[in-house]
Amino acid sequence: MNFLLHFIFIAAFLLIYIIAIIILKPFRIHRKRPLSTVFIKASYLVYLACFMLMAYLILFFSANSEPAEDVDEERILNALTVFSVLAFFIPNIGIMIRRRINSWRVTYNYVITALNILISLGLIWFIMDLPWQFK
Repeated sequence: MNFLLHFIFIAAFLLIYIIAIIILKPFRIHRKRPLSTVFIKASYLVYLACFMLMAYLILFFSANSEPAEDVDEERILNALTVFSVLAFFIPNIGIMIRRRINSWRVTYNYVITALNILISLGLIWFIMDLPWQFK
């Protein structure tokens, strides 16, 4: 039963990722902004892969949360929660409103690319830092 649940979530995450690739068309070259457009789309796909990996690991391999008196661990988990919420909204909003930005689109693409990369690195750091209970 556990294998089936893992399979369903992996299949769902892969489907979401494939749909994101189809919608974004990351390697379609834009005439006016070829480099910045590829960067924002590629960085979003890297972010999405990191975010879905983190979600999968949290769903199935997170350590049991027992009442602890460690204030440091509690602060880290609170920081992780705030960071995860921001990591969910910022790149998604950034990729959705990019077409509404006209006058400074190249700068916008590079700024959102930098944010996507920073958030991806933060997610990777949390993935490497958190104690996982692989069964």
